[in-house]
Amino acid sequence: MIGSYFPKCVAVVALLALSVGALDTFIAAVCEHTVILPNRTETPVSKEEGLLPMNKNIDVLEKAVKLAAKRGAHIIVTPEDGIYGWVFTRESIYPYLEDIPDPGVNWIPCRDPWRFGNTPGQQRLSCLAKDNSIYVVANTGDTKPCNASDPQCPPDGRYQYTDVVFDSQGKLVARYRKYNLFAPEIQFDFSKDSELVTFDTPFGKFGIFTCFDIFSHDPAVVVVDEFQLTAFSTPQHGTTRCPSSRLFPSIQHGPRPWESIYLLQIPTTPACI
Repeated sequence: MIGSYFPKCVAVVALLALSVGALDTFIAAVCEHTVILPNRTETPVSKEEGLLPMNKNIDVLEKAVKLAAKRGAHIIVTPEDGIYGWVFTRESIYPYLEDIPDPGVNWIPCRDPWRFGNTPGQQRLSCLAKDNSIYVVANTGDTKPCNASDPQCPPDGRYQYTDVVFDSQGKLVARYRKYNLFAPEIQFDFSKDSELVTFDTPFGKFGIFTCFDIFSHDPAVVVVDEFQLTAFSTPQHGTTRCPSSRLFPSIQHGPRPWESIYLLQIPTTPACI
């Protein structure tokens, strides 16, 4: 396994915050780190072998989550592909995927990890959120079976998607499927329809989209207009569109330059337009 400095290792999951909430401001943390990549192979590894690099990357994220929570962050956005990397074929990524259920099932993986099969990645992310009382946005793979009755079902009989959000109690509160895949992302499927995914917090309503989505009208512009969202952060740059946000100095939490977090203090009032 190797570490990579490829720019995709930075946080590229985009969030949007609605200007309502019980707090005048909230603090959002953006994490970036050097992703530990599995050995490159076109032959699928076992689930157990796939879990090794996943756990190593989550170990790094755990340090960032703890530090962000200690500094008062209410929510942390972790990197796209930050848990298992991106150098995959459709077949070779399969051991890294888990069944991510609809958030309406009211599930806390940290307390009930086997409710939807073997979900060690979701369990760890849920426990990070629960144990540190912080919302965690993560990019991790989902797989859903399909069959010939679905004309769009891939030949291997499954769809493969990304993105989850856990609340500060560790409950799964959002599941998003990236709509605009970048050309090399052959390991994932395009969602049949663009999803407008939101989740509520004590400090406002959030919408979610991922990386390349920001260059397209749907869902990026649509979700902003539909829910009248007034601020958003583009974590890969450590900035926010809201001019009255306060950007704290970055905090290095590892030995490498790419292991750091940024804290953003973002108003929840209409002044942030």
